[in-house]
Amino acid sequence: MKKTVRAIFILSALMLFASCSGKKEELKPVSIGNLTFEFDANVWEHIENKAENAPLEFKDSKGNTISIYVSQESTYQHPMEMINFYKTMFSGYDEFKEFLAPNKLEVNGNTWYEYGYSYKDGTSIRKVYQRFYGKYYNAASISYSSTEEDYDTGYEEAVKMMSKIKASDVTNDVNEAKAHKFLVGDWEVTNSGYLVLHDDGTYEWYKDASKDANNMHSGTYGCDVENATMSLKEGDGIYLVLFPEKLIVNGEAEESKSYKIDYLISFEQKENTDGYQMVNMASYNLYNIIKK
Repeated sequence: MKKTVRAIFILSALMLFASCSGKKEELKPVSIGNLTFEFDANVWEHIENKAENAPLEFKDSKGNTISIYVSQESTYQHPMEMINFYKTMFSGYDEFKEFLAPNKLEVNGNTWYEYGYSYKDGTSIRKVYQRFYGKYYNAASISYSSTEEDYDTGYEEAVKMMSKIKASDVTNDVNEAKAHKFLVGDWEVTNSGYLVLHDDGTYEWYKDASKDANNMHSGTYGCDVENATMSLKEGDGIYLVLFPEKLIVNGEAEESKSYKIDYLISFEQKENTDGYQMVNMASYNLYNIIKK
């Protein structure tokens, strides 16, 4: 009888320990912009922030934080451009180091890029793991930030939350189809090469009309026939963005320094010129392009 009572006591104690050490998830749904996911309220506290354009923020018991930004931008987005922005911003800090090079990954059917770095902030080292999403005009970034000492205590839970995120694309198919009717084909870019735009959304930009594959860059492109931020109305012109993926110079492959290049094509005809005026929106370089 005593053995039976002791066995029941031990079993009860084990069950109580298991229930205390493995607390069931308390999942709460949340959405921001085009992102939806669930977070474990037993691990993360949702920090209320009423400031305009403030991120969605969470904090755990160690003070580790997750910040989520979502925005609609004036131009098409690419995650690598977003990563380069953060790299430029933090590389000036003391002891800046990359511990994770930019890497593409699939999350619930969407393409994200991850990136990790650390830097000295005052007397401590901060360590940051980020994920970036950019498609059409939609941009999103998620940052897990901690001190170097506490980084590992919250990393797995942070990744668990990030892996639940689903992004719903807001497409621009109708306007892109309209822009394609104008863009698809061969274009002479006066004194700047020869641009070929394909209906499947790919392009090649050659050094000249010979289409020499030893000197060119290629990739994909996006386009639109209107853009409120640029005061571009349908019929005024075309917004064109190139996403370079391959760069060949004198037969040798080189790393492209740009992940997206934005252009604005005007339908307004200039006197004594053929074709259309096209401007690089970053450098303000002006080109004359002629359909061949």
